[in-house]
Amino acid sequence: MIKIFNLLLFSWSLLSAGMIISAGGFDVKKHADSYSFKDSNRSGSNVSITEVLQKNSHNTSSVSIWITRDWEESWYSVENVQNSIIDKGYTPMFMFYFFADEINPDFILKNKKEYFKTLHKFTKYLKKLKGQKIVILNPEYNMFGVEKWDEMNDIFLKSFKILRTDPQVIVGPCVGDFGNYKKIDEPKEWALFDASLNRAAKKADFIAFQEMRALTRNSKQDMLNTPKRAYSLSKYLRKKYKKPTLLAYTAISSYGKDGEAIQASVYKGFVKYLPKMYKESKLMAFGTFHYFDYPTHVGYFNEAEEFFGVLRKDGTAKPALKYYNKLH
Repeated sequence: MIKIFNLLLFSWSLLSAGMIISAGGFDVKKHADSYSFKDSNRSGSNVSITEVLQKNSHNTSSVSIWITRDWEESWYSVENVQNSIIDKGYTPMFMFYFFADEINPDFILKNKKEYFKTLHKFTKYLKKLKGQKIVILNPEYNMFGVEKWDEMNDIFLKSFKILRTDPQVIVGPCVGDFGNYKKIDEPKEWALFDASLNRAAKKADFIAFQEMRALTRNSKQDMLNTPKRAYSLSKYLRKKYKKPTLLAYTAISSYGKDGEAIQASVYKGFVKYLPKMYKESKLMAFGTFHYFDYPTHVGYFNEAEEFFGVLRKDGTAKPALKYYNKLH
């Protein structure tokens, strides 16, 4: 992989090279080998996610990695990330998720010092990695009053400055797509986070967003609407903030009645809409939350959290993999 040290050239190189397809392949927990997958065809032995991707998904050129509040460098060692991801030709996409679901203005103010301390530690870690890196800041931050809080701009701006001491990093904030998923366009809902983003957006390299759906929380039609709604949101963000866009992570669960068929239909929809998003919204990357299922994953979508992958937990392909592999 060519190393580009000028930030502007770096941003342009990612855009001009075509869209990045990124796979999430890890469980966020202490002391886990978070880039490995138990391969049932190899007596349960662990293999690197990039080895699985090279075998199954040649369109993928990135691996996404979550950095939580209690993160330690030993979870994702420099040696493993360098050798198993970057040197294999994959761009690491880091999700810096310090505030998580506890986020609100008071919580941010109370923990701001620790936040920046952790961000400095993370930046030192990034500098040890030789190659291009993408950092997504505070995914789904626009909740619990933060979306209306002007001071969030200052958190972002200071964070950008710290991270850019590594010249191989590009960085942007990540809004959650919240609202009524029966609608395709929802500009009034999307405008709610402008107060927390309008100043910071001017200095961001991109504006990221996410899409998550499952039958435990959403209707079948809500799920099927996801690609078209994502297309509408990307156009809104591009027009509003004049920055490239980035779909940081897409989580479509195969849980429930006809779940695998629904998941496949959603990915088929993204095959149609991603070229439009690349052209009209300057979409830099499309990330999938989990490349393979995680039986121990817990969260907002309850039992559906275990089934976000396009591979089952035993490594066999779901119908969605066919369409995931057509994303470009």
